[in-house]
Amino acid sequence: MSRSTNAVLLSALVLPGAGQLYLKHHGRGFALIGVSLACLWILVDRAMQLASTVLDQLTAEGGAVDPAHITELVAQASNAPASTLATIATLGLAGCWLVGIVDAYRLGKAESTQPQGKG
Repeated sequence: MSRSTNAVLLSALVLPGAGQLYLKHHGRGFALIGVSLACLWILVDRAMQLASTVLDQLTAEGGAVDPAHITELVAQASNAPASTLATIATLGLAGCWLVGIVDAYRLGKAESTQPQGKG
């Protein structure tokens, strides 16, 4: 496989920015990885808050566990103002992934078209 293909696969399947690191574009790679991990942190934190809220409500009610009721509680908790931050984090992560893939492809192709230096 070519270096551009490897870089694209790393950015697509591992983490945005991994392809840039593979191509030795460390600044871009670490920037994409940092933003991606920050977005993932926000999403995991939001999911934990949501699960905690639903669990607290179920515990307070003390009734039998009903899947329909749990679904209703999750829907109510998901409409909280903090869900906007989760939406932004999701869009940011998707954007990082797209930018990482396209940029890794572009950098790999540019590298393959450059003439090899004399050693």
